[in-house]
Amino acid sequence: MLFNSVLFLFFFLIVYILFHSSSENKRKYILLFSSMLFYASWDWLNFETPVPRFFIHFTTVTSINYLFVILLEKYKSKSVSGKIISTAVFLNVLNLGFFKYFYFAIEVAGVLVGHPEWKGEARGSFDIILPIAISFYTFQTIAFLVDKYRGEIPDHTSYVDFTLFIFFFPQQLAGPILKAKEFLPRLKSPVPMDEERIWMGLYFIGLGIIKKGVFADSIAYIISPVFASPSDYSAQSLALSLLGFLFQLWGDFAGYSDMAVGCGKLLGFDLPQNFNRPFYSQGFAEMWERWHITLSRFLREYIYFPMGGSRVVEWRAAFNTGFTMVLAGLWHGANWTYLYWGVVIAISLIVERYLLNRIPFWKEKQIGWKRSLKIGVILLFWLYLGLIFRSNRVEDIPLIWNRIFSGAVGQSVKWEELLFMPILMYILQYFEYKEEFYTGLLKRRVLAAVSLSTILLFVLAELSNKQVQFLYFQF
Repeated sequence: MLFNSVLFLFFFLIVYILFHSSSENKRKYILLFSSMLFYASWDWLNFETPVPRFFIHFTTVTSINYLFVILLEKYKSKSVSGKIISTAVFLNVLNLGFFKYFYFAIEVAGVLVGHPEWKGEARGSFDIILPIAISFYTFQTIAFLVDKYRGEIPDHTSYVDFTLFIFFFPQQLAGPILKAKEFLPRLKSPVPMDEERIWMGLYFIGLGIIKKGVFADSIAYIISPVFASPSDYSAQSLALSLLGFLFQLWGDFAGYSDMAVGCGKLLGFDLPQNFNRPFYSQGFAEMWERWHITLSRFLREYIYFPMGGSRVVEWRAAFNTGFTMVLAGLWHGANWTYLYWGVVIAISLIVERYLLNRIPFWKEKQIGWKRSLKIGVILLFWLYLGLIFRSNRVEDIPLIWNRIFSGAVGQSVKWEELLFMPILMYILQYFEYKEEFYTGLLKRRVLAAVSLSTILLFVLAELSNKQVQFLYFQF
């Protein structure tokens, strides 16, 4: 059940009506049932099987983790609770590793011992199906358990509350990755609904659908053939397709995140934002901090800081950065391209920290043309990251790169659309989170409602004929 579908909007409308027409003590049960139904629907609708395999697996994993929650609440001794949290984290990582990285591990082992055919033989022998959203719910579960171990969740957590925290359907499939303090208090003290909250919820849902349906999906249809066969296209087409993919990825993921935030607001929850105008960054670290904010937070609080962060000798701090970013790359997928993507980001952060930040021009925030110059440099780096991220194989990276800089000839794409849409999206990115922007919309409710409804009806009419799955669902 895709967010950008009429079916989901109908589903959410029913949940919204049931939620707000029920007493407060019944609301979380409605949310839990709805979230479980939403997750189970992936097997029923997408894989056409009566057995909800993903749901059974997800429920089993959640129930086992709740046993660790009970143990952490019971045993406060650090020696005992330390063993409990270590076991819990290990089992969660093992679950993620088996389903997501088994074939990649076989491939790596085969390459190391000179048997690259092992991966193909393993896939031919048995099929491991990757559970939907396993990367997201694994990190969110680990965050909860570690916070419980650290004493940041002092109160008892019921099974229903814990399961709903993991299952909550607006952010279940692709984040944002929540912390318990951002969710559990609202189960006990719901936020009263008012006109402004309703409008803000609708604003974010509409904004997300526009980013996804109007921009990201339109770009996807143009550039997908290019990356499927890059050797057939000209240098200009490849360069424009890279630019298009960068904005497709942002529109796709930011669109989902906005819809999740909007749905959350309409149900009384304030989910954290996942993006903060990333293409206006003036540095590599700032770029990473503005992109997928809740993933960056998880990596920082649960991996980078426990390893010592930057409060250690320089070589160790550089290692901590490199290790964390390589994990970030592999988190996105079991592929050499994602590993390389993480390595490139790690190198950029290390070089910036120990070399570039010694240059006043780079270290300080700039204005005017100097600001534009720094943003332009970061955008060029974004394009290279996009090339790595989008390439189907490592071999495609130098192929595309060389064709771009050699001025290769070949097929052309609709360059007007590929150039026009990113420009519009760049402008949208500047205004969307400015308080005065949506404050102005609130003051013009009727005009905003008519305009937004017209756009959404057009988008949904298009989506009923063609739908592109969210890119981050594969993670």
